[in-house]
Amino acid sequence: MRVTVGRHTLFLGRVSGIRIGVHVSWLVLFALVTLMVASGLTSLPAAAGYALGALCAIVLFVSVVGHELAHAFAARRFGVGTASISVFLLGGIATLEEEPATPRADALVALAGPAMSALIALGGCIGLLLAGRFAPFGIRDATLILAAYVTLANAALAVFNLLPAYPMDGGRVLRAVIWKRTNDRERATAVAARIGMSCGLLIVAAAVLICAATHELFFGWYALLGTFILRAGWSHERAFQRARRNVRAELPAAA
Repeated sequence: MRVTVGRHTLFLGRVSGIRIGVHVSWLVLFALVTLMVASGLTSLPAAAGYALGALCAIVLFVSVVGHELAHAFAARRFGVGTASISVFLLGGIATLEEEPATPRADALVALAGPAMSALIALGGCIGLLLAGRFAPFGIRDATLILAAYVTLANAALAVFNLLPAYPMDGGRVLRAVIWKRTNDRERATAVAARIGMSCGLLIVAAAVLICAATHELFFGWYALLGTFILRAGWSHERAFQRARRNVRAELPAAA
């Protein structure tokens, strides 16, 4: 696999013509996952714990790429190409070349990612059952831990992405529903963005409270994610308001 360097992004290669990259911020998540998993494996030697933690972080990376590829392949069925997929600290982004043309296409493209994550979680669950019965004794514990991580991580990806917080997948489904009812994609985007901003605020507040109660700094990651959702929603809302002001300014004055 050839690695090229973009602006803060390492492009690893292509899958079905789609460029796959990892932003340097993902290294923070890699370190965090590695440390968290290793710290819970006190029964293993330290080196083995860190190695298994690093493997779990790589599994998470592959899972996010799979989630985003599902979006890309679903978009392709509706005639929409995907320029690239990039994984960063807070998740992954599939950069579509244009927006889906209909509310139905928009919703199906959005749902493809969580559906893929759910399928991977199901595969991990099956792997967990098989490992418990058939894995050799020497690697059984490590196999069980890895299969459990695949299951839990992808289940979390599926569920969390279905929150109605635009621009997350659930928020895009919400936009598609509003778009279908109003026949106005821009207004639907603005409404979904406002709801997303509310969700972002709730996520930040919940993360801060949980951090304060448990003293577990990992939940600060959710505060960052909530801030990202809040900022994205605010950006889309401002764009909608600017476009509406421009339309009003262009209206001819009454004689």
